[in-house]
Amino acid sequence: MTDLRSFKTLLAVIEYGSIHLAARALFVSHSTASRQIRTLEDDYGTALFDRSTTGVTPTGPCLALADFARRTIVESELLADSFGGYSHAVETITIVTSTGLGQTLVADAINDVIRVSDRVQFSILDRGSLEALQVLKNRQADLCVNFSVGGHDHVSVPGVRRIDQVEARNLAVMDRNHPLAGRASLHIREMADYPIATLPAGNTARIRIEQAVRAQGQVFAPTVEATCPVLHIRAVAGTTMIAMMAERTIPDNLAEVGCTAVAIDDPGIDARYIQILAADPQRESQGIDLTIDALRRHLAAG
Repeated sequence: MTDLRSFKTLLAVIEYGSIHLAARALFVSHSTASRQIRTLEDDYGTALFDRSTTGVTPTGPCLALADFARRTIVESELLADSFGGYSHAVETITIVTSTGLGQTLVADAINDVIRVSDRVQFSILDRGSLEALQVLKNRQADLCVNFSVGGHDHVSVPGVRRIDQVEARNLAVMDRNHPLAGRASLHIREMADYPIATLPAGNTARIRIEQAVRAQGQVFAPTVEATCPVLHIRAVAGTTMIAMMAERTIPDNLAEVGCTAVAIDDPGIDARYIQILAADPQRESQGIDLTIDALRRHLAAG
């Protein structure tokens, strides 16, 4: 029997024309969204989307199923409302994170939690690393998943408790036919002559990259500035552009779209870390405990 999550994924893929963008909107991983669509195709015995390098297009059977999915979702919500106290048993957990980590690490953890509990829902706040920390300090979120830079220790910040932390390499993502694609590692000076895609100005990682470029006597003028990893990948595919990205924010279909990643090994760029932080003192919550366990598993799995 098809569950409502698969139907919601189907409708999101139709809306966005992309499994990646639908997964981002629903805060599930790309692999989860793809699996849900494949399961629907197996259940109904027909292809639901025509796939191409630019996205997906719904087939006739897909549009017919979409009508059924909308009715099913609405009827399910009406039924749930009729059960009075049910909604009061659902706990909302607020996570503040960046777009890149929200699409990958956080999405995977959320998917794990909703598989084992129907009493948890999530509110996701998209913020830069420094702003995310402030949101957590102000107790506007229960958990924070963000980047820190070497030498910045948030353990002693009042109101914040660090749960876990791992190092995340700086990577150069490019088309697999790019002249630098075969390198084991790269320095900033080797990338400076190519168009660059990176994070918007003001981001901590972006500031470090700018400093490293200036140290080479050059001006940093990126061609693409965006927080969305999917947009970066689409921008570099088939071009000579290089996207400067952090490990664990890169979509899992990198090879499928003809791209590769090379480590940036440059003394001018500090090591970066992905950290899981919690508001301190942490409120008693089974949902938060489940979410922390899921986040730590996926952090360690990287």
